[in-house]
Amino acid sequence: MTANLPDTPEPIHEDRDRAGQGLDQRISEPSDRADIPAGAETEINEPARRAQHRTVETGHVVDDVAHDDSTRAGQLVENPTPSVSEPLEDVGKQVADSARSNRVPVAAIAAGSAAVLTWIILRRRRT
Repeated sequence: MTANLPDTPEPIHEDRDRAGQGLDQRISEPSDRADIPAGAETEINEPARRAQHRTVETGHVVDDVAHDDSTRAGQLVENPTPSVSEPLEDVGKQVADSARSNRVPVAAIAAGSAAVLTWIILRRRRT
């Protein structure tokens, strides 16, 4: 009367593991049902925790915006009128950069302007 016994221990270990998992599940189901108040407390407190977290994040954003606004206001108080020389300095720098990169056209324009001014001056002297 020999039963069908496996040649290797792996099938025996698999059966043991399956039986252990089923037993663990049967034990945990009643204990989960018995812990209803703890589960209800978690479900009640979780939205409150999320709302508190969002409130803290919003507070940080508001602080950052207020700091930026106060910095801008401080700059306006220190320098109430915009400077006219700053845009003119920028234009001058652009013209100088353009003249450095395009020397031949600038020289041609300068020579042409000098010729026109000379012609105007000579014409006035003749009349």
